[in-house]
Amino acid sequence: MNFLHGNDCHCSFIKLKYPPVASRTPKIMKKHLCLFAGLTAHTLAASSAGDYLNSLSLSTSPGSPWEVTGAASVGFSEGNSDSLAYSLQLLGTYANGDNEGVIGADLLYSESNGIASTNSFRLFGQYNRLHTDRFYSTINASYLTDNVAALDYRIDVGLGLGYYLIKSESTSLTFEAGPGYAWEDQGGISRDFLTVRFAERFEHQLSNRSKLWQSAVFSPEADNFSDYLLTAEVGIDTLLSEQWALRTSVRYQYDSTPANGQQSDDTTLLMGLSYALGGFPDPEEEGRQTLHPADEGPEAIQMGWSTSAALGLALAKGNADSLTISLAADSAYREENRELFLAGAYTYAEDSGNTSADALRASVQFNRLLNDRVYVGTGIGFLRDDVADIAYRVTPAVTVGYYLIKNDEMTLSVEAGPGYTFEEVGGLEDDYFSIVAAEKFTWELSDRMTLKQSLSAVFDPADSDNYTLVGDVFLDTDITNNLAWRVAAGWTYDNQPALGQGKEDTTLTTGITVKF
Repeated sequence: MNFLHGNDCHCSFIKLKYPPVASRTPKIMKKHLCLFAGLTAHTLAASSAGDYLNSLSLSTSPGSPWEVTGAASVGFSEGNSDSLAYSLQLLGTYANGDNEGVIGADLLYSESNGIASTNSFRLFGQYNRLHTDRFYSTINASYLTDNVAALDYRIDVGLGLGYYLIKSESTSLTFEAGPGYAWEDQGGISRDFLTVRFAERFEHQLSNRSKLWQSAVFSPEADNFSDYLLTAEVGIDTLLSEQWALRTSVRYQYDSTPANGQQSDDTTLLMGLSYALGGFPDPEEEGRQTLHPADEGPEAIQMGWSTSAALGLALAKGNADSLTISLAADSAYREENRELFLAGAYTYAEDSGNTSADALRASVQFNRLLNDRVYVGTGIGFLRDDVADIAYRVTPAVTVGYYLIKNDEMTLSVEAGPGYTFEEVGGLEDDYFSIVAAEKFTWELSDRMTLKQSLSAVFDPADSDNYTLVGDVFLDTDITNNLAWRVAAGWTYDNQPALGQGKEDTTLTTGITVKF
């Protein structure tokens, strides 16, 4: 538990970018919609994929030839710096005898302080007819729009022949080639032309819980190979439960003839949760490469040392340049009559070269248990936040606490006590006697899921208007014994911020967590 966080204004998301609708959504509505979406990312992905699938009337019952997944992610902050990024993806694959198919869509959007830096939508589909075990003919189509790259639309249709160079239970590698036709409107110039399409796709089942995939499509103009569009992706899906998986991917797109004033290449890092309607099929039953889970009950809260380090990274480079990095680490040591908690977090973000977040916070606390429920603690909290104009804020404190709930799977404690605060905010130094109060909650939901939540407050008894409130909540879902996917939200309220700064900051973050 941190005694003091201050104005923690940042957006540390990991999988990112999406919808044009957001730029027209009222600000307060965006705030609540995004918070709800992030804290219920599982439901968001499920409902998005479900609604789309219902419109296609596809079956995902056991034994169905369809495997349909939807993925979603959200990054959000509001306060002294406003940023928003989210993504929605849908992918359906079909395998039935000599027939194979794929249909998909993705929507990417991001903005900083109301200015869109990514705004694209893609729809694609393909049908393959196998003539032998490895040789097939194909028909494909795609639609792409990208407002930031000044691409009003591009439509591609094509025919081709394909071949499985590798086709086994765990690995597949295909190559395709054939003629096509494209219609596009870019930079206000409309044209249509004959194309040649070359494509490659690779999949490898790393285990029954992880799958690696990679693809590339090269589409030059038939009579001018120097005019082309190249799209390449690589990613990995890791199973979390019967229906949920973690999806991480990098997408690269290169347009050799971009609109005037636009760059040729765009690179985007995406990371988020994937949902499979009807669950991931069992390979033994379905005869296809897929993920398959195994569930166990919750584990007891660990005694001795437990440490985790989390990384959040968002990157867009090309026509939109943005970067967000968040690093966090926490460590706990538990014995029958004593506890030690260490925590630290750093966030940096920039958009088009302008810094939008630069904050560091840390805390340490030691508790001595007087009996199974009551403890006395001492600790110190530290905050530096350049965007909120906080050079430093340090609060050492002594507290008395009580465990309202304490068992193998769940703990809930409350604590309060005197402290002293030293700070420099807006260039003004101050120090004052303070009162510290906090609440902490931990719940081992299952063998792979842990929920943690905390709420802390620092009050100046000599000035009732001078107080700070901080709330945090995060959910870790284990990917392996040492890796987890984290979805977290944070809220900070400083009733006396620096001159010209806001009182309230809200963040939503996602990222990878390493556990020791």
